[in-house]
Amino acid sequence: MSTTANAASTARSVGNISLTLKPGDRDRIKFLAVVKKRTPHFLMKEAIQRYLHDEEEELRFAAAANASWDDFKKTGLHITLDEARSWAKKLKKDPSAKLAECHK
Repeated sequence: MSTTANAASTARSVGNISLTLKPGDRDRIKFLAVVKKRTPHFLMKEAIQRYLHDEEEELRFAAAANASWDDFKKTGLHITLDEARSWAKKLKKDPSAKLAECHK
């Protein structure tokens, strides 16, 4: 079982979780809840979901970067910064512009 799946399984078995907030933070959440016409509970759950999404996305990005680095070390294939910049400029005019071929 992956770490994420294991953590998720553990979290599901916990049920309710208590969280101690600073008094100022509680007041801020209450204020936002009134303004947004939501409950403080809803806002806190939404904030946690956003945090989890962002952290998991960061982990996926880091894993992809590490895989790319490992591939480069094995093959030596790459594109130069100038090639990447040229492609980015072409993308503005043509969203289907092809990326330069990797080379050694």
